[in-house]
Amino acid sequence: MVTRTKVIENEVLLNTIRRLGNNSKERYVIFDATNNHCVLECNDSFCVLTNTTRSQIINTDYFSLLSNEEQMTTIEMIKQKIHSGVMVQAKLHHRSFDKPPFLAEIQALPFQNNNNETLFVLVLVKDVTYYHTKEFLMRLEKAMYEAIEKDNSFDKKMSLICRGLDEFFMPNISSMILVKTETNQLKIFKGNHKTKGISERCENNGFYKEIMKGKTSILVKNLDEIDIPKEHKMFACSNKKQFGWFMPIHNQQRQAIGLFAIFLKQHHSDQAFFEKMFRKIGTLVALAYSYAKTQKKIWDLAYIDITTGLPNRHSFLNKIEKEKEYGQNGNIKIVKPSEFHQIVELYGREAGDELLRQIAKRLDEQKHEHHEYIARFTSTSLIISNATSNEDFLTYERRIKEIIRQPFIIVGKQIYITLKTGIASYNDEIQITDAIRFADNAVSFAANKPGTHMEIFTQGRNDVLEEQMMVLNHLSEALKNKEITVNLQPKVDLRTGDIQSLEALARWISPKLGFVSPTIFIPVAESAGKVREIDIQILELVLAWLAERKSLGKKLVKVAVNISPDHFYYEHFVQDTVQLVQKYNIDPQYIILEVTENIGLVDFQTAFAIIQELKSYGFKTSVDDFGTGFSSLSYLQRLPFAELKIDRSFINAISDAATLAIVQSIIQLALNLGMTSVAEGIENKEQAEILRTLGCTVGQGYFYYKPMTIEQLDAVLDK
Repeated sequence: MVTRTKVIENEVLLNTIRRLGNNSKERYVIFDATNNHCVLECNDSFCVLTNTTRSQIINTDYFSLLSNEEQMTTIEMIKQKIHSGVMVQAKLHHRSFDKPPFLAEIQALPFQNNNNETLFVLVLVKDVTYYHTKEFLMRLEKAMYEAIEKDNSFDKKMSLICRGLDEFFMPNISSMILVKTETNQLKIFKGNHKTKGISERCENNGFYKEIMKGKTSILVKNLDEIDIPKEHKMFACSNKKQFGWFMPIHNQQRQAIGLFAIFLKQHHSDQAFFEKMFRKIGTLVALAYSYAKTQKKIWDLAYIDITTGLPNRHSFLNKIEKEKEYGQNGNIKIVKPSEFHQIVELYGREAGDELLRQIAKRLDEQKHEHHEYIARFTSTSLIISNATSNEDFLTYERRIKEIIRQPFIIVGKQIYITLKTGIASYNDEIQITDAIRFADNAVSFAANKPGTHMEIFTQGRNDVLEEQMMVLNHLSEALKNKEITVNLQPKVDLRTGDIQSLEALARWISPKLGFVSPTIFIPVAESAGKVREIDIQILELVLAWLAERKSLGKKLVKVAVNISPDHFYYEHFVQDTVQLVQKYNIDPQYIILEVTENIGLVDFQTAFAIIQELKSYGFKTSVDDFGTGFSSLSYLQRLPFAELKIDRSFINAISDAATLAIVQSIIQLALNLGMTSVAEGIENKEQAEILRTLGCTVGQGYFYYKPMTIEQLDAVLDK
C-alpha cells in the first residue's frame, strides 16, 4: 500500500513537472535522478533541436548527451548540486544526432520528496550558439585590436585566433591557419593541440593552392583523397578528426593571402553559418596580415641607416640581444675614423657617410668570422659584434691596419685615415648595453692616442669616467653656491727668499663629495664649458682679498690667476677682466694672467692682440707649465709675456744631466726674451741652489711655502 502511494505521488509530481516544462515554452527534458539520470520525458522542440525522436531519447542517460572529456568537471558539479536540491545553470556543448554539437545554456531544476531526496530533474535547454558565436567574435576582435595596440608579433596574433577557435569549438575541431610568405610558401599557425612533427612551413601547391584560387569553402569527408602534407593528415588523425573543412582568406583587395584548415569530428550541417563566421575571422587575419606588412616596412626604415644603407643601432641591438638569448658570448667593437670631422667640414656630411660606408665594406670583405655583424653606431662611428669569446685582437689590429693601407676615394679625392677602436666583452655577467658603453669608453681613450690605435676596456677607465660624471653632476651646483674657493701659494725671490708674488689655485671642498682635486674638476669643467666660470670666481676672490687689504692699508702682493684657453679667447675676456678690477678698485699691475704655452698655436694673431691689449691696461701675462706643450720659439719671442714658468716635471728631474741642460736653456731663453723665469715645484734645498746657480730668479714649491688659505697667508704677510 505504501509503495502504491509513493508511485501515485511520484506520478502526480511528474505530471506537475511536465506542466511546468510545457508552460516554460522552452525545450525541456525530465530525467529520473534515482535511476542513472534516465530521460522520462522531452518535448518535440527538444527532439528537433537534437535531431532525434522521443524513442531515441527516452530511457537514455541525459548526461551522455553532454559528456566529453573537457566538460566532465562541470557535469560532476551539476550532478552534485541537483542531488543536493540546488538549481543549476551552465553552458555546455550539447550533442545532436548526425549533427555537430551546439552550445546549450541549461537550467536544471531538481524536485525532492519529503526526505530531501531528489527524484526528478527538469532541464530547460536553450541553443545559445548564435549569441555565443557573436560574443566570441566580439571578444576575438577586441583581443586582436589589443594585440595590434601592444605591437604583438604577427605570429602571436595568429596563435591568438587559433587558440580562440579551438576553445570555442572544444573539443570538436582542430584548427590551422596557413598564410602566404614572401617566398610563396605557407606559414602554419596552430592552436592548443599537441602538434609535434608539424613543420612551421609547407609548400604552396596541390590542394591548398586550389583552395586559395577559389572563392568558397570546401568540405572533405576523406582526407586521404586530397593532396595536403602527410603530417597535416596525421595531425587530424591524432586528434580523431576525420573531416576537413577548408576556406580561402582574402585581403581587402580580394587577393588570397592564406586559408583556414579546420579538421572536424563530423560535418557541420549549417554550412552557411559556419562559412559566415569564418569570413569574419578571415577579416581579422587579413587585418593582422596587412598590419604586419606595414609594420615590416616601418621596421625596415627603423633598422636601416638611410644615408649609408648599413644596419643601424636598433638593428644591431636587436641582432645581438637575440644572439645573447641563445647563450652566445662575444665582443663589441666601436670603430671611429679620427679624421671624420675634418672630412665633413671639408666635403660635407655626405662625404662622412660615404667614408663610413666604405670602411664597413672593407671590414666586411676582410672579416674572418661568420658571426660578425657591422652596423652604424653614431654619426661618426661603426659598431661591430663578434659572437666568439676567444677572438684574437692582434689579428683584428692587423686587419684594421690593412684596410687603411690604401686610400679611401671620397668625392673623387684620395684620403688616408687613421682608425680608433674601443673593445669590450659581453657574457653572462656583462649585459649588451654595458658592453657597448664600455667599448664607447675605450674608444674615448683610444681617441687621445696618435695614429691608428686600439684600446680594450678596463674597469679602471670606467671608474675614471664615473668619477668625472659624478664631479660634473655636482659642479654646476658648486659654481652656483660659490663652493670653489682659492688657495694662494707664494712665489719667492730665490736670492733673498722674500715673497715676490702669489699664485691663485682653485680649490673645491664639496659638501657631498668632500675634497675634489683640481686635477679632476678642472678638466671636467673644461670639457663641460664651465671653466670660464671658475676662472672668474677665482679672479673675483683674489680681487676681493686685495681690496680688503687695500682698505686696511696693508701691503698688496701681485697675484697670478690661471686663465683657460676657452676663457682667453672669449670675445669679451679683456673688457670683462678690466671691469672686474675696476669694480674692486685694484690696479691691474697686481694681476698676472697665466696661460698655457700652447695658447699661441690656437690663433697667433688673436693671441698677440689680446696680450697687447691686456698689457695696455697694465696687466702682466705669464706662460704656465713651459716645456710640456708644443710651443714654437718663433711665436714665443713675438708674444709680449712678462713671465715664463718652468714646469715642475723638469725641476723634479733636475739632477739628471739632460734635464739640467733643458732647464738651463729655458732660463737663458727667458733672460734673452726679457722675461722673468719662475721654477715650479721646488721641493728641497738642492733644487733651489741649482736653480739659483743657473740664474733663475723666482721659484715656488713646498720647500718655501705650501698653498695657503687667505687667512693663513694674511698671517704670513702681516708678520
